[in-house]
Order: sequence, then structure tokens, then C-alpha cells
Amino acid sequence: ILVVMIQLFLMISYNNCTEPPRENRGHQLKQSDLSGVRPVSSFWWPTPETSGGFLSAIHNAQHPKDCSAKSTKYFVMRSLQKNDGDNRGLSAWASVTMMLMLQGFSDSDNLEHGGRVLINDEELWPMAKGCKRGPETRECYFLPLSKCKLSDADPIDDPSVVVLAAAKDEYDRSARTVYSSQQKYTRLTNDKISWSNLTGSSNDHSYTTLVAAFLAYNLQPQPWLKKEIDTRLRRSLPANLNPDRTIGVPIRRSDKCFGHTIPGSAGGELDCPPLEEYLDAVKSFLRFDPLISNVIVTSEDSSACSEFLALLKKELPNLSVIMNVGDVQQGTGSASKLEAYKDVVNNADVVASALTSFHMHLRARYFVLTTKSSWTSSIAIFARIYGFASDVYVIDIGRNRNMYADIARRGG
Repeated sequence: ILVVMIQLFLMISYNNCTEPPRENRGHQLKQSDLSGVRPVSSFWWPTPETSGGFLSAIHNAQHPKDCSAKSTKYFVMRSLQKNDGDNRGLSAWASVTMMLMLQGFSDSDNLEHGGRVLINDEELWPMAKGCKRGPETRECYFLPLSKCKLSDADPIDDPSVVVLAAAKDEYDRSARTVYSSQQKYTRLTNDKISWSNLTGSSNDHSYTTLVAAFLAYNLQPQPWLKKEIDTRLRRSLPANLNPDRTIGVPIRRSDKCFGHTIPGSAGGELDCPPLEEYLDAVKSFLRFDPLISNVIVTSEDSSACSEFLALLKKELPNLSVIMNVGDVQQGTGSASKLEAYKDVVNNADVVASALTSFHMHLRARYFVLTTKSSWTSSIAIFARIYGFASDVYVIDIGRNRNMYADIARRGG
């Protein structure tokens, strides 16, 4: 009750994207409507135990009865050779892990000897540099991919193992342990379903649901990170927020844009749209649904965020603006040097802040995004399956032409 009272009296300033939430005007859920549903203003994430479906199937495939049994086969995800400079961000890592899981589950489209459990090596994960809560691997932030350990697999120098030089290499499926190549890209898997014991082919089931389940599995936070995200959500989101009346605007700029000069970041991939195009898309949604009353605005780029808020204040002053309070806004989406861009924060702060923004956008129904960004695409895909709104609409102002972008825009 105290938290709700505080949120009702706090006011947002338009100076930046990290101010406390104000009371939302109109078309909000009554407190009585919130009982028995997922908490809008605090942490929620799907789990294999409660969500079932593909998410439960992934968990079962990753947790065999006996990790030491000779019949338990492994696919070991290896880091890049120069992994300390690996600049893939959170969504890119989750996507690569999904592709390697599918390759392992299907044993590269050949299940003659059964599927494989995916485990990662124990090399440095760039985003986990300086981790104070665990190893400097993905397990600093996220639950282990499996209860099985690297020690349960055959060592890489064992003559019985297969070590892939390239992602598309063929190999002996009878080998108990296969080590992935150290390439950035992965082998495409055609059979995406058989491993789950679900009848039918890949075309018979929703790819959006499958991708969202892999994202949910790979991004399950450690207890400390869950607590941190919860704290940030509670200070950012109004308790009476109505997701069906909310637009999400995850602005991805900085090192995503062509011609950027940010050292250590990935090369630009997008002719970044002017912020006026984001505004035009918001106006389009308002014409489509005049009952919209909220807009969630986040970005790793603080200047872009501030400029967009100024546009909203001038053009759409009646919209209630919701921001990630205390957002680090590190100025890059690249993973290898997160800590280098702001002296006052560390990698853990950046990851917690970014994931808070991800969680916040799950409370939206309408999205303005650029599918050239796997980050914003992942938000829309995840919201379609696990979001809080009744359905999802997307306006894409930076189009990509691949399946991931397609399901972000329209589902399927």
C-alpha cells in the first residue's frame, strides 16, 4: 500500500529517461482488477514449472536423469578464440544459445543416436568481467543451462570426442561429446520440433512460441539478479498500469547506427531512423486506439532518450511517460567493454539495467521498434507469448528481412 501511495504522488520530469513514475491518467486498471494476475509493477518471469509447453520441454531436455551415464550425450558450446573481445549483446547471445540448443537437441538433424544436452565452457564471458557473485561466465547472471557440468562431458583432448572446426561440419553422431566450432555463427537446424516429443513438423507449430520459450529459458536470472530487477521495476512502474493501453518504445541507437565512432563496439547495422519517425509511429497507434494513455521509453543512448522525451512533451503532452528509473544508459549494446563507457558503473549494473528495460516493455501492447536490432525484436517476440497485454501490435521503422524480424512484426 505504501509503495502504491508513493507512486501516485511522484511526478515525472522530462529532463531524462530515469525519473520516477507519476500517476497515470485514465484507462488504468483498478486495484481490484489486479488480484489473482501477474504483478504488473514487480518481477515476473515464466518458469518451466509454471508455464509448461516448450519451456518445460527445453528444461526436460537439458536435465537428463544421469549426467554421468554413457548414454547421456553432450554438445559443448565453446567461446570464440578471442572471446575477451566478443561484442555480442544479451539478445545475440540468447539467440546463438538457442541455435546451438536446437542443433544439439536434433543432433544436427539426425536423431539416430538421440539428442544432446547443451553445456557451455568455462571461459570468460565478456559481460561477466569482474563478477562478484559467481564465475566470470554466463552463470554470473543466469541459471545454469543444465544440472550437468562440463566435467560430465568427455574432455576435449579425449580421442573419442568430436571437435568441430566449422559450424556446418559433419561428424560421427555416435560420439558421446561434440564440441562446437569457435565461429560466431551457427548451423541452421531444420527439425526444430522432434526433440520435444510433440507430434508434427516445424511448420505445424508456432515458431514465435518456440523462440520465446528459448529466450525465457536462457535468460532465467540468478536470485540476486531477480531481486535487483524487482527493485528497479517497483520504482519505475505504476502499480495501476494497464498494459492494453500502453506503447513500448525501446530506442536502440548508439553503436547500432552506421558511422558511429564508439571504440570497442560492434560495427553499425542500421541507418538509424530520425526520432521524428518514432513519434510518427506513436501518433499512428494513437489514431488506431485513442484509449492509449501510456508510453514506456527506454534506450541505452541517453541523448536520444532525452530528445525523444522532449518531442513527446511538445507533441503529445497528455501521454503518461514511464521510464526505467536509474537506467545506466551505458551508450552501447556491445558486450565486450560495457564497463569502459561509464566509470561509475560495472557490468552487473549494466546487465541489470538493460534487463529491467526488457521486463518493462513486457507491460506494453503496442511497439515501435527497429527489427535490425535483435534486442528490440526479442522484446516484441517475447511479449507476444509472455507479455502482459491481451495481444501485440508492431510498427517497424527499421526493417530487417529474416525470420526473426518477421515473427517480431507479426508473430507466427
